[in-house]
Amino acid sequence: MSDTPPLCLLHIGKTGGSYVRSVLRHNRNRWTRPIKLLRHSATLTNTLESFGDARQLAFTFRCPTARFVSAFYSRRRQGRPTYQYNWSAEEAAAYLWFDTAEELALALASRDERLKSAAIFAFDAIEHLKSNLATYLISPEALRMSKPQIAACVDLPDLDTHLSAFMARLGVEAFDLPAKPKRHAAPSPAPALSAEAEAALRAHWVEEYALYETAREIAGELGLSG
Repeated sequence: MSDTPPLCLLHIGKTGGSYVRSVLRHNRNRWTRPIKLLRHSATLTNTLESFGDARQLAFTFRCPTARFVSAFYSRRRQGRPTYQYNWSAEEAAAYLWFDTAEELALALASRDERLKSAAIFAFDAIEHLKSNLATYLISPEALRMSKPQIAACVDLPDLDTHLSAFMARLGVEAFDLPAKPKRHAAPSPAPALSAEAEAALRAHWVEEYALYETAREIAGELGLSG
């Protein structure tokens, strides 16, 4: 096992990473290869620098629209009820401007330059918005180039369906679910974005959606989609 290249599990915020990590920790005695359960700071690039080009990658991902809504309300609650992380000064300023994800997304397309500037500031201030898919996966081109090193990736809505196959690709063929797996769940469902708000978000986050589609393609090729 020590001679096997490590498998690096990226922890992309708001994509079910806490749940996957809790399942893996619960089954640590069944690992057949070294698995690095990495922090939010780990990316496509710095894992290559830290572990070499023989390292393999695994990650969960999520549609940017759903991830945006989840991140906005999670940080508005300061991570509660699962966590308790106080706002940064920048986050506090952002939430003075925007009370809902709908307001923030619409402001991206506002003709009011002051409001639009506040929206762009908020994207650079709110955790998991500033640390977006591009932070972890760099670009669609970089992700495609890394495809030979990707052992497993799955879209969050497909995770339960493909959990056994995902775990097998990590080298954990047989596993048990913990009695209380860790889930960073909202206390109530967040309101969906309007079509207008989602259009504004898509126009602002073009590369995010391109990265998501690239990850979806790779997951499909690995048999971890749908």
